[in-house]
Amino acid sequence: MRVRPASPDEVRGVQTLVLRPHGPLPGDRPHPASWRHLAADVDGQVVGAVSVGPAPWLRADLAPLPRPHWQLRSMAVLPEHRGGVGADLLSAAVATARGAGAGGVWATARTAALGLYRRGGWRVVGDQWDKPGIGPHHYVVLSLRADNRTRLRPMARA
Repeated sequence: MRVRPASPDEVRGVQTLVLRPHGPLPGDRPHPASWRHLAADVDGQVVGAVSVGPAPWLRADLAPLPRPHWQLRSMAVLPEHRGGVGADLLSAAVATARGAGAGGVWATARTAALGLYRRGGWRVVGDQWDKPGIGPHHYVVLSLRADNRTRLRPMARA
């Protein structure tokens, strides 16, 4: 398995299949053109994907986050490939944001996936809330500044 840069078209299939199996939801919007996309592939087949790019952190009331802000969206791994692929994608997305000069990264994470983010050094902030049509979520943040950065810890593979 390898994680590599990808086009929006390469990642869209896995993201749609895993995150929107019944079709788009009201309020869904495409990723901005400036965003970067990463694919996890096995033997040329995309089995996981994530998108990351500049986006303002609008919940400073929950936690401060160094600027510039980046957002991680649409993290998806095919069920039969879970158990390490998500951690590799998360790490690559953080490295991409850091390499582009991001000060902090934020995401809306499904409650069931919080362990993945926590193992990656992310901090859960605020109360659980329900994302319409999807279910329970939390905001997660990661500071990339050396003076207050949470160290990334590798996730144990199953």
